[in-house]
Amino acid sequence: MKTKPRRGKVKSLSNAGPQPTRAEALLAQLLLHSMGDAGQQKKALALRAAGFSNVSIAQLMGTTADVVAQVLYQARRGRAGTAKPKRLKRSKR
Repeated sequence: MKTKPRRGKVKSLSNAGPQPTRAEALLAQLLLHSMGDAGQQKKALALRAAGFSNVSIAQLMGTTADVVAQVLYQARRGRAGTAKPKRLKRSKR
């Protein structure tokens, strides 16, 4: 029985974009270290502002590119990953 070749290309993480140089990676680690206990969202935003891709940010932060994409999406939407605040009910007069 013959198998058909796959038509779609599978994107390898190693080829998902230009990887940071050693100097860039070192500077990114220094940035992350200087941020201390800042949240994941602030760190991801700082690395994105420095020009890193989601894959590179994920490698530097020890997570996945999907998590980084979600964190950055939430940041753009103005959420810090917390639940929506409850609306206050108006009192009747």
